[in-house]
Amino acid sequence: MRDFVYCVMHTTQANDALVGPVVLSVASAAVQGVADILTPFGTDMPTSLFTGVVALSGDRKSTVLKLACRGMEEFERGMEGYLDPEMSFRHWGSHPFLLEEATEKGVVDVYAKGAKSLFYALDEGSMLTRNLDVPALCKRYDGADIRDLNRTRGFTYVADTRGALCMLVQDLTFSRMMKGDKGAYLIESGLLPRMLMSFASMSVVGPIPLCSMDAHNHEFHERIKALMQDYKELFIHGKPRSKMHLAADAEQLWKQALEEWEMLLRDSMWHSIRPFVRRAGEQALRLAGVLQWFTAPQEMIECKSMQTAIDIVQWHLLQARAGFGKLPQEALQQELAQALYDYLMRRAVKYNATATPRNTLIRSAPVSLRKADQLDLALDQLELEGKVGFYPTNSRKNVVLTAASIAAMNPKSTPIVNNWSNKS
Repeated sequence: MRDFVYCVMHTTQANDALVGPVVLSVASAAVQGVADILTPFGTDMPTSLFTGVVALSGDRKSTVLKLACRGMEEFERGMEGYLDPEMSFRHWGSHPFLLEEATEKGVVDVYAKGAKSLFYALDEGSMLTRNLDVPALCKRYDGADIRDLNRTRGFTYVADTRGALCMLVQDLTFSRMMKGDKGAYLIESGLLPRMLMSFASMSVVGPIPLCSMDAHNHEFHERIKALMQDYKELFIHGKPRSKMHLAADAEQLWKQALEEWEMLLRDSMWHSIRPFVRRAGEQALRLAGVLQWFTAPQEMIECKSMQTAIDIVQWHLLQARAGFGKLPQEALQQELAQALYDYLMRRAVKYNATATPRNTLIRSAPVSLRKADQLDLALDQLELEGKVGFYPTNSRKNVVLTAASIAAMNPKSTPIVNNWSNKS
């Protein structure tokens, strides 16, 4: 799976903070239809994952999602020729699986006609609040039975369904979504804390490790096809999903992680994302199950899968803290300064220029820096560290990287041109 992530990064030039969560969600959507987890508490848990990725415009969100979902297209092609709207999907042998545009009524209809597993593949995240029902999505994550009462259709009951979700959203759209009561509702309802959040808009594309195969013909797609074929057999014949449980050492590792995540909540820096931290243990269980069944399907979840899952969940918690957390002033200033410095360095390389107008930063810098007071906090810190100066010197109309910053960026190559050097 890791090799496929690198291949997609090479093909699309998207960063790992975008590609990684998308690939995990696709793997989860394929696994959820064939395997559940028996938790240490004796309850069944879905392997469904919800992921949310906030990215900049032009970051290839749709391209990455489409490429990752290639292995699911064969299952959906079974719908060709389906004409009778009253025929059960089980009798036909296929059903819609990738939901790019949907309403809650439409989703209930698909489940009611026999589908047991669906994947919300939303490359336009604004649909989340425009067309879909937030409480119902929370129930999809939980694998709860569907009880839908409608004036025209009457009562619909469907048991034992699964739903995974991948939400890709542009940073400006997400910022609007989170403003006011709507943003508070998305968190308080429990929907966003159910997601493994990633803020790809804050990440830098570094050197990409080598990959072994072409992304379009990667063995990842063959594994997805095999899992979808397994699901088809279960779905047509009404067979139960397999159940995984933790190996003794994996369970011990998981319980240790639970204690460490509980300890985080004693630190005030984590209080503002408490709902995300409290979900971390469940996320690790689900993710470990996905990794195990995707790479080496067996009833026992091994310690290696659990350790990888814990590491990934911890990374997503840090992402949630960066995106949602309210930090003490000093820590906030340090994080804003680092985000601004990374952005200025990337921009200097892209445009071969070391000066950036302040109004450009307000428009185009990472979202956390687009408010004047936040930007000034970051500039104060970078000026103190000797990383930036200003032109004219008695104003902040233009932010200029210092010679030390330029040297750190490009020590062995021809110096990048200072586009304000001839104007001072």
